[in-house]
Amino acid sequence: MVRPAIQLYTLRNFEEPLTETLHRVAETGYEGVEFAGLGDETPKAIADALDETDLKPVGAHVSLDVLQTDYVETVKTYRTVGCERIVIPSYGEDGFTSKFAALEAANRLSSLADCLVDDGFEVHYHNHTYEFTELTDDFETAYDVFAAQAADQLGLEFDIGLARHGNIDPVAYLDRYADRISLIHLTDTIPGDDDSLHVDLGDGVVDLNACVRAAVDANAEWLIYENGITTDPAATLTSNSARIQELLETA
Repeated sequence: MVRPAIQLYTLRNFEEPLTETLHRVAETGYEGVEFAGLGDETPKAIADALDETDLKPVGAHVSLDVLQTDYVETVKTYRTVGCERIVIPSYGEDGFTSKFAALEAANRLSSLADCLVDDGFEVHYHNHTYEFTELTDDFETAYDVFAAQAADQLGLEFDIGLARHGNIDPVAYLDRYADRISLIHLTDTIPGDDDSLHVDLGDGVVDLNACVRAAVDANAEWLIYENGITTDPAATLTSNSARIQELLETA
Protein backbone atom coordinates (compact mmCIF):
# COMPACT_ATOMS: atom_id res chain seq x y z
CA MET A 1 0.00 0.00 0.00
CA VAL A 2 1.34 3.42 -0.97
CA ARG A 3 1.64 5.80 1.99
CA PRO A 4 1.95 9.62 2.06
CA ALA A 5 5.06 11.46 3.28
CA ILE A 6 6.59 14.91 2.98
CA GLN A 7 10.11 16.05 2.12
CA LEU A 8 11.01 18.31 5.03
CA TYR A 9 12.90 20.72 2.76
CA THR A 10 9.41 22.03 1.97
CA LEU A 11 9.10 23.23 5.58
CA ARG A 12 12.61 24.55 6.14
CA ASN A 13 11.41 28.16 6.60
CA PHE A 14 9.48 27.44 9.76
CA GLU A 15 11.22 29.36 12.53
CA GLU A 16 11.18 26.47 14.98
CA PRO A 17 13.27 23.42 15.86
CA LEU A 18 12.87 20.46 13.53
CA THR A 19 11.43 18.42 16.40
CA GLU A 20 8.54 20.90 16.59
CA THR A 21 8.05 20.68 12.84
CA LEU A 22 7.77 16.90 13.15
CA HIS A 23 4.96 17.32 15.68
CA ARG A 24 3.28 19.76 13.30
CA VAL A 25 3.53 17.23 10.43
CA ALA A 26 2.05 14.50 12.63
CA GLU A 27 -1.14 16.53 12.98
CA THR A 28 -1.77 16.16 9.23
CA GLY A 29 -2.41 13.07 7.13
CA TYR A 30 1.25 12.44 6.39
CA GLU A 31 2.60 9.18 7.78
CA GLY A 32 6.28 9.69 7.03
CA VAL A 33 8.98 12.29 6.54
CA GLU A 34 12.03 12.52 4.34
CA PHE A 35 14.95 14.48 5.77
CA ALA A 36 17.11 17.14 4.13
CA GLY A 37 19.46 17.56 7.07
CA LEU A 38 18.58 17.72 10.76
CA GLY A 39 18.99 21.44 11.34
CA ASP A 40 20.48 22.08 14.77
CA GLU A 41 18.93 18.99 16.32
CA THR A 42 20.82 15.93 17.52
CA PRO A 43 20.07 12.57 15.92
CA LYS A 44 18.81 11.33 19.30
CA ALA A 45 16.35 14.24 19.60
CA ILE A 46 15.03 13.51 16.13
CA ALA A 47 14.70 9.80 16.91
CA ASP A 48 12.75 10.63 20.08
CA ALA A 49 10.44 12.98 18.16
CA LEU A 50 9.76 10.29 15.57
CA ASP A 51 8.84 7.88 18.37
CA GLU A 52 6.55 10.47 19.96
CA THR A 53 4.76 11.27 16.71
CA ASP A 54 4.77 7.78 15.15
CA LEU A 55 6.11 9.30 11.93
CA LYS A 56 8.24 6.99 9.81
CA PRO A 57 11.69 8.11 8.62
CA VAL A 58 11.15 7.42 4.93
CA GLY A 59 14.61 8.50 3.82
CA ALA A 60 17.26 11.18 4.00
CA HIS A 61 18.62 13.30 1.18
CA VAL A 62 22.39 13.43 1.63
CA SER A 63 24.58 15.16 -0.91
CA LEU A 64 27.29 13.30 -2.75
CA ASP A 65 29.87 15.69 -1.30
CA VAL A 66 28.82 14.92 2.27
CA LEU A 67 28.85 11.19 1.63
CA GLN A 68 32.37 11.44 0.26
CA THR A 69 33.82 13.73 2.92
CA ASP A 70 31.86 12.73 6.04
CA TYR A 71 30.79 9.16 5.38
CA VAL A 72 31.33 7.67 8.84
CA GLU A 73 29.48 10.43 10.67
CA THR A 74 26.62 10.34 8.15
CA VAL A 75 26.15 6.61 8.65
CA LYS A 76 26.23 7.04 12.42
CA THR A 77 23.73 9.90 12.30
CA TYR A 78 21.06 8.12 10.31
CA ARG A 79 21.49 4.87 12.19
CA THR A 80 20.68 6.80 15.36
CA VAL A 81 17.68 8.44 13.69
CA GLY A 82 16.47 5.01 12.56
CA CYS A 83 16.46 6.04 8.90
CA GLU A 84 17.48 3.14 6.68
CA ARG A 85 17.32 4.86 3.27
CA ILE A 86 19.89 7.29 1.93
CA VAL A 87 18.87 9.27 -1.16
CA ILE A 88 21.47 11.03 -3.29
CA PRO A 89 19.51 14.14 -4.26
CA SER A 90 21.51 15.07 -7.35
CA TYR A 91 24.65 14.30 -9.27
CA GLY A 92 25.05 17.38 -11.39
CA GLU A 93 24.16 18.30 -14.93
CA ASP A 94 27.62 17.35 -16.25
CA GLY A 95 26.84 13.73 -15.45
CA PHE A 96 24.04 13.57 -18.01
CA THR A 97 25.29 15.48 -21.03
CA SER A 98 26.11 12.32 -23.00
CA LYS A 99 25.96 8.56 -22.92
CA PHE A 100 29.54 8.37 -21.66
CA ALA A 101 28.84 10.85 -18.85
CA ALA A 102 25.73 8.95 -17.74
CA LEU A 103 27.63 5.66 -17.70
CA GLU A 104 30.35 7.24 -15.55
CA ALA A 105 27.77 8.70 -13.14
CA ALA A 106 26.05 5.32 -12.81
CA ASN A 107 29.31 3.53 -12.08
CA ARG A 108 30.37 6.09 -9.51
CA LEU A 109 27.08 6.02 -7.64
CA SER A 110 26.88 2.23 -7.84
CA SER A 111 30.25 1.98 -6.06
CA LEU A 112 29.00 4.30 -3.34
CA ALA A 113 25.80 2.29 -3.07
CA ASP A 114 27.86 -0.86 -2.49
CA CYS A 115 29.42 0.74 0.60
CA LEU A 116 26.12 1.98 1.98
CA VAL A 117 24.38 -1.34 1.41
CA ASP A 118 27.21 -3.07 3.26
CA ASP A 119 26.52 -0.67 6.13
CA GLY A 120 22.84 -1.60 6.21
CA PHE A 121 21.21 1.12 4.10
CA GLU A 122 19.06 1.21 1.01
CA VAL A 123 20.34 3.71 -1.56
CA HIS A 124 18.33 5.70 -4.09
CA TYR A 125 19.02 8.37 -6.70
CA HIS A 126 16.67 11.36 -7.06
CA ASN A 127 16.33 12.94 -10.49
CA HIS A 128 16.07 16.59 -11.47
CA THR A 129 15.35 17.76 -15.03
CA TYR A 130 18.73 17.50 -16.69
CA GLU A 131 18.84 13.70 -16.58
CA PHE A 132 16.34 13.66 -19.44
CA THR A 133 18.73 14.97 -22.07
CA GLU A 134 17.73 13.40 -25.38
CA LEU A 135 20.30 11.12 -26.98
CA THR A 136 20.71 9.98 -30.56
CA ASP A 137 21.63 6.34 -29.96
CA ASP A 138 19.66 3.35 -28.66
CA PHE A 139 18.59 5.10 -25.46
CA GLU A 140 15.82 7.66 -25.31
CA THR A 141 17.45 9.85 -22.64
CA ALA A 142 20.55 10.03 -20.47
CA TYR A 143 18.38 8.85 -17.58
CA ASP A 144 17.75 5.60 -19.44
CA VAL A 145 21.49 5.09 -19.90
CA PHE A 146 22.04 5.76 -16.21
CA ALA A 147 19.29 3.37 -15.11
CA ALA A 148 20.51 0.59 -17.41
CA GLN A 149 24.08 0.88 -16.14
CA ALA A 150 23.38 1.42 -12.43
CA ALA A 151 23.70 -1.59 -10.14
CA ASP A 152 20.52 -3.22 -8.90
CA GLN A 153 21.14 -1.98 -5.36
CA LEU A 154 20.80 1.63 -6.52
CA GLY A 155 17.10 2.42 -6.45
CA LEU A 156 15.44 5.28 -8.31
CA GLU A 157 13.54 7.91 -6.36
CA PHE A 158 11.51 9.29 -9.23
CA ASP A 159 10.47 12.95 -9.06
CA ILE A 160 7.33 13.25 -11.15
CA GLY A 161 7.18 17.02 -11.45
CA LEU A 162 10.84 17.49 -12.30
CA ALA A 163 10.59 14.82 -14.97
CA ARG A 164 7.57 16.62 -16.42
CA HIS A 165 9.48 19.90 -16.27
CA GLY A 166 12.12 18.11 -18.36
CA ASN A 167 9.45 17.37 -20.99
CA ILE A 168 9.10 13.71 -20.06
CA ASP A 169 5.86 11.76 -19.55
CA PRO A 170 6.25 10.68 -15.90
CA VAL A 171 3.70 7.88 -16.19
CA ALA A 172 5.73 6.23 -18.94
CA TYR A 173 8.82 6.32 -16.75
CA LEU A 174 6.99 5.09 -13.66
CA ASP A 175 5.82 2.13 -15.73
CA ARG A 176 9.25 1.60 -17.31
CA TYR A 177 11.11 1.45 -13.99
CA ALA A 178 8.39 0.12 -11.71
CA ASP A 179 10.67 -2.61 -10.35
CA ARG A 180 13.31 -0.04 -9.34
CA ILE A 181 11.05 2.53 -7.69
CA SER A 182 9.82 2.38 -4.11
CA LEU A 183 10.04 6.11 -3.33
CA ILE A 184 8.25 8.67 -5.52
CA HIS A 185 8.37 12.45 -5.23
CA LEU A 186 4.84 13.60 -5.95
CA THR A 187 5.46 17.12 -7.22
CA ASP A 188 3.67 19.46 -9.60
CA THR A 189 5.26 21.94 -11.99
CA ILE A 190 4.82 24.35 -14.88
CA PRO A 191 7.31 23.51 -17.66
CA GLY A 192 9.21 26.39 -19.16
CA ASP A 193 8.94 28.47 -16.00
CA ASP A 194 11.89 27.97 -13.67
CA ASP A 195 10.13 30.06 -11.03
CA SER A 196 7.45 27.35 -11.02
CA LEU A 197 9.76 24.34 -10.91
CA HIS A 198 7.64 23.26 -7.93
CA VAL A 199 4.07 24.35 -7.29
CA ASP A 200 1.36 23.06 -5.00
CA LEU A 201 -0.50 20.00 -6.22
CA GLY A 202 -3.08 20.95 -8.82
CA ASP A 203 -1.47 24.29 -9.67
CA GLY A 204 0.68 22.80 -12.44
CA VAL A 205 0.28 20.60 -15.48
CA VAL A 206 1.09 17.15 -14.05
CA ASP A 207 -1.64 14.53 -14.46
CA LEU A 208 -1.65 13.71 -10.76
CA ASN A 209 -4.37 11.09 -10.90
CA ALA A 210 -2.57 9.12 -13.59
CA CYS A 211 0.73 9.37 -11.73
CA VAL A 212 -0.74 8.15 -8.45
CA ARG A 213 -2.43 5.25 -10.23
CA ALA A 214 0.94 4.37 -11.79
CA ALA A 215 2.56 4.54 -8.34
CA VAL A 216 -0.04 2.15 -6.97
CA ASP A 217 0.43 -0.20 -9.93
CA ALA A 218 4.21 -0.10 -9.35
CA ASN A 219 3.72 -1.14 -5.70
CA ALA A 220 5.67 1.90 -4.55
CA GLU A 221 5.94 2.30 -0.79
CA TRP A 222 5.84 6.07 -0.37
CA LEU A 223 4.49 9.13 -2.18
CA ILE A 224 6.63 12.00 -0.92
CA TYR A 225 5.25 15.49 -1.43
CA GLU A 226 7.62 18.41 -1.98
CA ASN A 227 7.33 22.06 -2.87
CA GLY A 228 10.84 23.38 -2.41
CA ILE A 229 9.96 26.97 -3.32
CA THR A 230 6.73 27.52 -1.39
CA THR A 231 6.38 30.90 0.30
CA ASP A 232 3.68 29.65 2.70
CA PRO A 233 4.84 26.37 4.24
CA ALA A 234 1.95 26.19 6.72
CA ALA A 235 -0.65 26.37 3.97
CA THR A 236 1.35 24.04 1.74
CA LEU A 237 1.63 21.48 4.53
CA THR A 238 -2.10 21.24 5.20
CA SER A 239 -3.59 21.70 1.73
CA ASN A 240 -1.31 19.21 0.01
CA SER A 241 -1.76 16.61 2.74
CA ALA A 242 -5.48 16.70 2.00
CA ARG A 243 -4.86 16.55 -1.76
CA ILE A 244 -2.65 13.46 -1.48
CA GLN A 245 -5.30 11.72 0.60
CA GLU A 246 -7.88 12.44 -2.11
CA LEU A 247 -5.55 11.15 -4.83
CA LEU A 248 -4.83 7.93 -2.96
CA GLU A 249 -8.51 7.33 -2.23
CA THR A 250 -9.42 7.57 -5.91
CA ALA A 251 -6.40 5.74 -7.37
